[in-house]
Amino acid sequence: MIWEKLPGESIFDRIVKIGYILKTISKTGSSMAKVEQRCFLLEIFWLTLLLTGCQMQGGLVKSAIAKPDYTIILDDLNEPRGLWQRADGSLCVAETGYKVEMTLPDAGPITLPPGTGSLTCVDANGKRERVVEGLPYAHYGASGVSVGPTDVAELDGALYLLTAEGDDQLSRSLLRIEHSKPPQIVANFLYFATAGQPLEYFLPGEITSNPYAMLPDPANRRFLVTDGATGQLLAVGLDGQIQLYSSVEGHEVLTGMTWGPDGLPYVTSFSQLPHQAGAGAVLSIANGVAHVVLTGLTTPIDLAFDQAGRLYVLEFVYAGETGDPYRNKTGRLVRFLPQGDQWDTGQLLIEGLPYPTALLINANDQLYISINGAFSPPGSGAVVSFSNLTQQQGGEPPIQYGAMNE
Repeated sequence: MIWEKLPGESIFDRIVKIGYILKTISKTGSSMAKVEQRCFLLEIFWLTLLLTGCQMQGGLVKSAIAKPDYTIILDDLNEPRGLWQRADGSLCVAETGYKVEMTLPDAGPITLPPGTGSLTCVDANGKRERVVEGLPYAHYGASGVSVGPTDVAELDGALYLLTAEGDDQLSRSLLRIEHSKPPQIVANFLYFATAGQPLEYFLPGEITSNPYAMLPDPANRRFLVTDGATGQLLAVGLDGQIQLYSSVEGHEVLTGMTWGPDGLPYVTSFSQLPHQAGAGAVLSIANGVAHVVLTGLTTPIDLAFDQAGRLYVLEFVYAGETGDPYRNKTGRLVRFLPQGDQWDTGQLLIEGLPYPTALLINANDQLYISINGAFSPPGSGAVVSFSNLTQQQGGEPPIQYGAMNE
């Protein structure tokens, strides 16, 4: 009979056939015809769901996972780096700043412009605010690297900002940030690095200290801080005391940090120049001792875990064999699944990211990435939110960010 499904009949063909049947029976006015019409309409509903991406499993219709997409949460940023989502839902990002072009006078005093580093937050309604501006910024002409505000986090309801190396009095510091008040220095890493010796004992460039990322440790009312110049993980109390938490030999360029599902801090080891492919790693720190848990990474700069305990590693660039250690639009996001006390070989989720510098996954598995966080023109930085990315299945091709953004 015409309404019976034929072997091998596609869903689309079935919908077309039912449409013809509905057109035919609608010409009759019998109650039986109306019952058949309702049944066929119901079948079209379920068939349409199947056609648009749903799967029939065990007699029940299960929604297919939506494809990942992205939204720019914040733009017009100046080399954005560390991210933090506050308890009220607002998202904050540390902006390193930008280089100010200036002409030096032939004679007389030089008045330097204020720093261009800042801290920007956006609330759940999309209202953005530069919470603090004028923070120290430094640019190294030889390498093109910029340093300034590098991370942001919250502890006991207060907002804190971390600044990287530099000569300003607010550089290499943990700062407490309050509205309408100047930043307050909680701890200064410069004094810790010089072991209490007078600064005049040191020549320029001799002081090795470059704070990069921080992680709140609420149980001990302190922050853990990675030093990207010494391979040290430091414990910084709210009373300003700094102690050595771990010294990681062979991994001097420590970058991002997060808590693992096992309650241990995990850090990324960026690798040293020339940043060869596969030279980076992820380490866990247990009782002050570092253990390598992942190798074969390229310039890993940050990491995060989702609610299922899967590990996501953000790679700043993927130079491959080109010889260019900082080739743009080669940043990647890779996910690793736990396999006992080890990890699988990883799944590439995103490639083509322009200089990504920070990764955040919140309690709802929403994923955020800071892009154009280095080597980038003023105002070109952004924070991008990826929806449904943590639900992406194994075997699916990676997202081409450049193609998505064209």
